[in-house]
Amino acid sequence: MLGLLFSWALISVNAIVMMPRRELMWFYLVPLHWLTWIGLVIGNALIIIWQVRIYRRTVSLDRLIEDLTKIADEGPDIAVDWNAPFAPRTQALINVSNRIAETTAHLRAEERASEQSKDEMITNISHDLRTPLTAIIGYLGLVEMGDRLSEADRRKYIHTAYDKSNQMKSLVEDLFEFSKTQTSDAVLNINQLSLSDLFAQLLASYEIDARDKNIELMQLTEPNLIIMEGDSDKLARALMNLIINALKYGEGATFIKLTAQVRGDQVEIRVSNNGVPIPQKDLKDIFDRFYRVESSRSSKTGGTGLGLAIVKGIIEQHAGSIYAQSNDEITSFVMTLPLTQRRTV
Repeated sequence: MLGLLFSWALISVNAIVMMPRRELMWFYLVPLHWLTWIGLVIGNALIIIWQVRIYRRTVSLDRLIEDLTKIADEGPDIAVDWNAPFAPRTQALINVSNRIAETTAHLRAEERASEQSKDEMITNISHDLRTPLTAIIGYLGLVEMGDRLSEADRRKYIHTAYDKSNQMKSLVEDLFEFSKTQTSDAVLNINQLSLSDLFAQLLASYEIDARDKNIELMQLTEPNLIIMEGDSDKLARALMNLIINALKYGEGATFIKLTAQVRGDQVEIRVSNNGVPIPQKDLKDIFDRFYRVESSRSSKTGGTGLGLAIVKGIIEQHAGSIYAQSNDEITSFVMTLPLTQRRTV
């Protein structure tokens, strides 16, 4: 219809231009000027192209409505697998829909991973609690045998049950501490602290253990006095876990060193030792709860597998970050923390 109207209008203009006014009644018989022919071809071609684009936009919008209805019925993480190059607004809607689908798929994957992690956590907790509990019940059952036990055996069994009880206590305490680091509304008792003083107090606590293993404890701060804000008890717990970790698993180490260096408005703290290196494949996983490097899975070293997860949680509560690096010469746990903490009103 638009093509016919355009053609009629152009032919009429051609007749008016080409003939005297008294002969206009016969203008449809006037030969068309070559410019008129060009105008007819180009004009009708443009009208056809315009109408085709409108048609494609309408078809693509109808198709998108059908796909969105399907997505609403089957799941918001389904992506639209086609494009609408001739319909930019429809394409924009497709892009938004696909972004929503991508975000939803990501959230669902995180939810599944979280559920799996919770299941693994419950399994690990059950196993780690059941093992010492079974031993405690067994040894105390032997003690209840009465006169059939020698005094030496009785003392041995009671001592073993006591050790297993302490293992359970340690696990429960670590679980409690870990749960506190995972809450989004955890409250930090922020105060100013001197890192050199904190290092000195912590190293003094482990001096005897280090001496028994022929390990030298060292500290270095640059500058000598570094004052930062943080929860001193929680930061001390994080550093204690790292020192204990080095004493337990840093086989062959001759030193454990605590260093701190100011970098702008941040402080970088390192806990390093020169013991057996951590395999590179384990470095990215060692901060996961209950994760243990295979070589460390022994009754001799023990451990709940929560120590480094607690450290990570404490550092993140202070708006910091932590990672581990290890080679044949040195293993370091590197923490970056802000010198001042943001306070909420």
